[in-house]
Amino acid sequence: MKYVRISALVLLALMLCPALAACTPNGAPKGMQDATCPGQDFILYVPMQWTVNSRSGISGAFFTTADHSDQAQGLAQHSNFWTISAHKVTSDAEDFDAYWSQLTAYYDEHYKKFNVVNYEEATEQKPAKVYRETSLDIFGDDAGMYPARVYEFTAEVKEFAPVEDLSAQEQMIFTRKYCQVICHAKDRGCFYVLTYSAREEDYDRFLNVFIGEFEEETVVGEFVILGESEQTKEPKLFKDPDTTDQMKPASTDEMPYRFYVPDAWYIGVNTDYPSAHAPTGSANATVMIYVPSDEQISVDTYWEGYCLPEYEAVFDSMTTPEQVFEGTIGTDKDAKNAKTYRFGASIGGNDYLYEQTVIVHSSLIYVVTYTALASDGSFEQHLDDYRAMLDSFTFR
Repeated sequence: MKYVRISALVLLALMLCPALAACTPNGAPKGMQDATCPGQDFILYVPMQWTVNSRSGISGAFFTTADHSDQAQGLAQHSNFWTISAHKVTSDAEDFDAYWSQLTAYYDEHYKKFNVVNYEEATEQKPAKVYRETSLDIFGDDAGMYPARVYEFTAEVKEFAPVEDLSAQEQMIFTRKYCQVICHAKDRGCFYVLTYSAREEDYDRFLNVFIGEFEEETVVGEFVILGESEQTKEPKLFKDPDTTDQMKPASTDEMPYRFYVPDAWYIGVNTDYPSAHAPTGSANATVMIYVPSDEQISVDTYWEGYCLPEYEAVFDSMTTPEQVFEGTIGTDKDAKNAKTYRFGASIGGNDYLYEQTVIVHSSLIYVVTYTALASDGSFEQHLDDYRAMLDSFTFR
């Protein structure tokens, strides 16, 4: 069973045929697409041939050589996987060396046979160097560059892969190689981390797509960090006379639903998808729409046949999802059947917690995702806010 991912604006263009403008600074570079999750202060572009994986709450994409025949569907998805991701991390590390030290300690604990690949070999005159220098662009009135370093490492990981006759899939151990670009935005108190990974034998195939000697039209070269002038643009939200003092709309007039968030939350900007961020901590929530090829799709089929295989391939590790809710969400007149799943996942040296609610409505799939860093306690702190978002969710 195949699924087609399209943005909310593209979907609405098909349904309502309005003229809709792109909301990225200059539009995507030629041959590339936006793979950024809602509400971020950066834009990640990836090649058009890659599959965007933003439903997980992590900006990124993957490429696979999977056989999509009826026999292999859902099994060969894990045959060969290349992944690209980007995320922002708030850290108390004072410099690159301190942050890389934190990451390597995490990798050494969570990965088997973790090994840093030297950028330059050691000589009698100097020790081996483990990184090379680069930089990332800032877009807007405060245009400039942030310094960055490029690291490479290998590690053994467990991945699901199909057995030879495609009758089942099982966990196997593979060595993956990683290229990680770490950018220090000292004035923002954070690091931006871009990661490319593949099985070691497949690593070189797309490395120049991620980063190359000439960085134009590469993922790293086209990566954009938004300046303050770009982040402060207000989205055009609909005016709802029924909005209470406690909740406010985070969706626009064109959306086929109403997504409300607590009044204290911040509304995401420069995005095709509704998003909001908690007033404290890292908690955030988004809504995305997907179009299934099968009009009779169920929540279970979508979750188990599409979401889980993708997550298992993209995340460095993932806990077994637990179904925490089944029933109806939204206001009484628009209540819809839904299921909510909770799980944890790690990527790029950071652990995240998730609750993801899946709704099938009018042959479309709506995914409401709530996520936060596991380390700062904001997931539990704002969980009641997420419940309030589901309770007030309304289809038009």
